[in-house]
Amino acid sequence: MTEHEIHQLAQDYIGYFALGAEAQDAQFKAVEKLWKLCREDPSIGFRVIWVAVNLVNADNLKALSFLGTGPLEDLIKFHGNEYLNLMIEAARENANFCVALSCVWRHAVSENAWAELSGAMPQIRASHGRMQPA
Repeated sequence: MTEHEIHQLAQDYIGYFALGAEAQDAQFKAVEKLWKLCREDPSIGFRVIWVAVNLVNADNLKALSFLGTGPLEDLIKFHGNEYLNLMIEAARENANFCVALSCVWRHAVSENAWAELSGAMPQIRASHGRMQPA
C-alpha cells in the first residue's frame, strides 16, 4: 500500500464511526480491510492504526475506543509476540495511541500479552495525565 492509500484507509475507518448511519460504502469497506490487514499484514495494519490515531481529536473517545477494541486487539491476538512492544512504545509516544491501547479488553488477548500490557499501561497513562498508576 502506498502512503496515500494508508492515509485514505485510516480516514475512511475513522469516518465509519464518525458518520454512523451516514457512512458510505468506502467507510464500511475500510473496517473490513483494516480487520483483514491486522490479521494478514500486521506491519501495514499497524501503520494504518498509527495514522488513524493521529487523525482523531483527543476528545473523540468513541473512535479511539473502537481502534482499541478492534484492530489493536486483533494485532495483539494474532501478532502480539512481534508487535506488542512496538504498541507499548507507541503508547508512550502518543497520548491518543495510549487511550486506544487502554481500550483493549482482557478477554481478547493472551494472558502473557495482558500481563505485559497491564504492567506497562498505568505508568504510561500517568505520563500522559490520563490516570495515576496504582
